[in-house]
Amino acid sequence: MLSRCLITCLVGAAALLLSWAPARGEETTYFVIPAVATAKNDGTDVGVIVPYIFADDEGRVTKIIAPMYIHNEFMGSRATLNLFRYPARGEQIKLIASITEKTERKLMLDVQKLFLNGGKYSLEGNVGFFKNGTARFYGIGNQTREDQQTNYTDRELVGFITGGVYVGPGRRVTWTERLRNVEVQVGAVPNVPYTQSVFSAIRGTGGATVWGHKLAFLDDTRDDTLTPTVGSYFTMFAELAQSLTADTNTVFSRYGFDYRVLLPNQTKQYTFVFRARLDATVGGDEIPFFERSSLGGQNTLRAFGVGRFVDNHALVLSAEERVQLFHLKVFGTVAEVEVAPFLDVGKVTNTFRYRAFSEYEANPGIGFRAIARPNVVARVDLATGNEGRAIFAGLDFPF
Repeated sequence: MLSRCLITCLVGAAALLLSWAPARGEETTYFVIPAVATAKNDGTDVGVIVPYIFADDEGRVTKIIAPMYIHNEFMGSRATLNLFRYPARGEQIKLIASITEKTERKLMLDVQKLFLNGGKYSLEGNVGFFKNGTARFYGIGNQTREDQQTNYTDRELVGFITGGVYVGPGRRVTWTERLRNVEVQVGAVPNVPYTQSVFSAIRGTGGATVWGHKLAFLDDTRDDTLTPTVGSYFTMFAELAQSLTADTNTVFSRYGFDYRVLLPNQTKQYTFVFRARLDATVGGDEIPFFERSSLGGQNTLRAFGVGRFVDNHALVLSAEERVQLFHLKVFGTVAEVEVAPFLDVGKVTNTFRYRAFSEYEANPGIGFRAIARPNVVARVDLATGNEGRAIFAGLDFPF
């Protein structure tokens, strides 16, 4: 009942916020992007995405409609509609709706207004529902083996609201309230054990509802938030959260920072990008496993599936050399094509004691990107690690 109400609200909000027909004076272009990915968790995806880009008479992108069709080896056919609207500078409305032949559903609405009341305040919000039938859990710790993998369907209702106050150019102090309801259901991947049957003693395998309160500081000097070419980004946060389940009421905390810097050469053909991220979770074994720090997936250790390593704390270091190869005009849109060799290094641990981060996972790889500034990024990243190779495709930069 709750999910039906949420879906109804999201569809209603989307109908109010998004206009489908081009406005007077808007120009429309589109291009076709093959979508091929091989992820540790999700299996092989083959399909196509077709972004339609709407721009005003000054060339500013006002909205993007990007339908996508994918065939997944586990879930079958998937149809997705990605909608993005940019009413003004610092404003974004994003709606993602997806339905898959087996199990999986997704509906997410995200609203962002970064410059309210003359640039003094910011407001961001998100609400959504999804079911992921290929989620994996290997147990706790950096030494978990590949043959320990289990599968479950991750069914979540999520939402957050973030208010911010600017304390200087590009600097904000924010407060976030978030609510996350998770159900661990039977997985959809054949011949992989069910997580709840194997790890029933680990907190969270029976699901949980989490309510979090987060204070953060952000300092952003990048020239653009979606397709930056120069500058730095730094955020640090502290969160107090409460896990509500049938048999316990656990309070835990998390802390962390994320630092990114882009260093282009004089012509901006070459851009060195570095990222360091640390997550620390304090609360012991009573914390649900899906709320602990984790590594893996398209934005951290790119040779592993999402959530491959889970523990109290996680550190990841990533470096890319983004090399602009050429410009390509496709259906009236000028796209930059770049290649990006990269290296991801990271580890999870249960303590910060000496040598806690002495044995890292290292994932070298290479990325291919097509960029239509300032709002469109399409990427394919190939990485290799101790458990083989992975290919991720996405519509954003990894960091």
